[in-house]
Amino acid sequence: MNKALILIMMFVVSWSAWPQDERYFRQLFSGELSKNKEKVDTKKYSYFVHTPYYALDLNHDGVAEQLVFVKKDNEDWVEVFNSEKAKIFSYRFENKGYDSDLFRVELKTLSPVTSILLMYYYEGVSKYINFQGTSRVYAITIDNNDLKTMAAFKGPSFFDEQKTFKGHYHKRNYEVYLEDLNRDSVKELVVKFRNVSSVFVYRGAGVWQTFNQ
Repeated sequence: MNKALILIMMFVVSWSAWPQDERYFRQLFSGELSKNKEKVDTKKYSYFVHTPYYALDLNHDGVAEQLVFVKKDNEDWVEVFNSEKAKIFSYRFENKGYDSDLFRVELKTLSPVTSILLMYYYEGVSKYINFQGTSRVYAITIDNNDLKTMAAFKGPSFFDEQKTFKGHYHKRNYEVYLEDLNRDSVKELVVKFRNVSSVFVYRGAGVWQTFNQ
């Protein structure tokens, strides 16, 4: 095979591959590639510990989904399974110490088209010089009773306690509730301590906006 024929074949191969490369880079820089490619968690965990499975009808179709709180090594997760026991959603909490726990959940109506699962999570205890423990509210929203729209929201701290090495102790316990403050048929998430309130407004599609009063 002479050099001229080899050059022609190399040109043909590179020319045919160029449109594929061009599409790849166009998808990469536009974000289209990352949207189409499903993320796969390849991390290996040494142990799993989980609570019993709790039945909750998240999409109000008369068939309960299953919710479970899971500890994977030093990580805390909430996982949701459908009626066929297939995992359909998972979210990792951010713990701050040992004894962290999901100790309460509430399924409520946020608006005529949105349900909200409020999750009260104890972030754990830290003991260095001082003792400190905190709790935080998280939320999962479901729009139009479609479980594919589930989105998690990390809310504010609603409880903290601290004890210094000198023996001083204080505790703050906030009120957490839903209320339609602006009368638009969508309730706001309110976290209040005395005369100070933090208000979280749901904008749809898992998006929240914060206001302080």
